[in-house]
Parts: sequence; structure tokens; C-alpha cells
Amino acid sequence: MPIKDYKRSFYCQAIQFTSTDSAHVQEIIDFVGLPISIDYTADAGVRLRVIRGAFDVLVAYTTDYIVKHQGGRLEALKKEQFESEYEEVSAGSG
Repeated sequence: MPIKDYKRSFYCQAIQFTSTDSAHVQEIIDFVGLPISIDYTADAGVRLRVIRGAFDVLVAYTTDYIVKHQGGRLEALKKEQFESEYEEVSAGSG
């Protein structure tokens, strides 16, 4: 049987962390449904932390995307990785 190419696709929701503007931070809080903190570091710049538990923190930097998969699992992806793996779909498609 010949080798064939396959594509895996699935739907998710995502929001890009673009600024510390209070309205944008509130959008992120509403999206993740968890407490967050924002750190300003000399070496790494602005870092947003989603507090999932005492020892479970999701970290995103400016321009990263926070992705919510089906089932609610969250992950942070660099802009380049997100844009190479995901294609925006129109509202109501997923």
C-alpha cells in the first residue's frame, strides 16, 4: 500500500497577548477564567502568568498566543509557531 499524506486539524480558541492595557488584560482574564499576574523583568520583558494551581503556571510573553483547546486545556505558543500551525476560521464554523 502506498504512503499517503495526512493532515490533522481541530478547532481551538486563542487570544494574543499584545499589551498590558487594562482592557486587554481583562479580555485575557475573561478568556482563561483563571487568575493572572504580570511581571516586568529586565531580561525577559513583560511576562503574563496564568495561575492554574500552586505549582502549575502558564507563562506567555508579549506577542505570544494563549490557546484554549477543546476540553479547556491551555497552552502558550510563540507568534510564529501559532501562525504556522493555525488558520483563522470564520465565526460560527467551530
